[in-house]
Amino acid sequence: MKAALKLCFLSHLMATAVLLPAQEPPPRPVYRVDLSKLVSQELNINPAGTLAFLTQDTLAVSICRNTRCYLESLHLGAGKPRSTGRITTDGFHAVVDLFRAPDSRVIASNGITGVERNAVVLDSRLREVAQIPNATGIRPSCISTTGETFVNQTKNRWVAYKMDHPLQRILEGAGLVLSVSDHGVAYLDEGAVHIEGLDGAPLGSFATAVPRSLTFGSIAITPKVVPTLRFLGRDRLWSESGSDVQILDFNGKIIQTLDKPDGWGFRIGQSSDGGRILYDRHTRHIPLAQRIKEEEIAKMGVGADEEPNGEMVLVIDTKTGKKCFEWSSQTNLLVVSQYHADIDPSGRLVAIMTPTTLSIYKLPEVCGFN
Repeated sequence: MKAALKLCFLSHLMATAVLLPAQEPPPRPVYRVDLSKLVSQELNINPAGTLAFLTQDTLAVSICRNTRCYLESLHLGAGKPRSTGRITTDGFHAVVDLFRAPDSRVIASNGITGVERNAVVLDSRLREVAQIPNATGIRPSCISTTGETFVNQTKNRWVAYKMDHPLQRILEGAGLVLSVSDHGVAYLDEGAVHIEGLDGAPLGSFATAVPRSLTFGSIAITPKVVPTLRFLGRDRLWSESGSDVQILDFNGKIIQTLDKPDGWGFRIGQSSDGGRILYDRHTRHIPLAQRIKEEEIAKMGVGADEEPNGEMVLVIDTKTGKKCFEWSSQTNLLVVSQYHADIDPSGRLVAIMTPTTLSIYKLPEVCGFN
């Protein structure tokens, strides 16, 4: 009897093994760039770094450690990536964010030299061609994916500009800007999201979710709901609110519901047509026993360690919701809060940086694994 049961159990295991889906092999880069020589490896301090694709075959990458920063532009040609420009800065002039701009240019959000800390526009060889006043506040929600259009937000007023020299003022309005494209502006005003074309024509609007009141003793506070939105192409929006990630039309109608990725992050990348988006997320995975211990500590009013111990990069097809690419690491991490991965405008390549390596991966033509 025992032998028969054992045989049945082994048969079940074999059948189950056959039914298990094949594991996706780890991605292999088509290009690698050694970054370890750019900054000292002697100090046991995680360096800061960020990057951005400028075109489908050029990108800019910055890495800083201690008080020295490097900003380099690379061209992805045949063979290995070729450096087309480099800037070295001493002192605390770290590059916080990089954004692509027209004509293979790059915007460094907080400047790289001098004390004014204006955002600067650099050409593909990293020569300065223009400055943007620091008060403009270049950040993901206020600049288009091409860098051709950006918004200056001042309190409850905004002004949209084209990245010409001199800057071309094209539209202004009231409210809090949520996203900018080369065709429109999405902004929040009096509890509703409004989509407006750059010619001033209304393109759509919808009400935001009604916030829940929070009670502190006898005092009730109703927080202001500020949705996280990004334009996807010319006629869609990516929206993240709580546990919901959705693709919407300009009137708030749900087109597609996406799974929310693990972790947290400040930026998403996307192809020019909005067909693919990239998440760069900081993650924290700990054993169950440690999690229980931290929860007990938190109950006593002592802040628990919530420092991320991993990073994940994920590319999603926004029309099907399927994964195109996934990468993760729990070692050799850069400082959190910056953008360590990007997708090129054509949606064919992904670049990921660590403290020692820049890796370029090729994406499949069709995204097909869940």
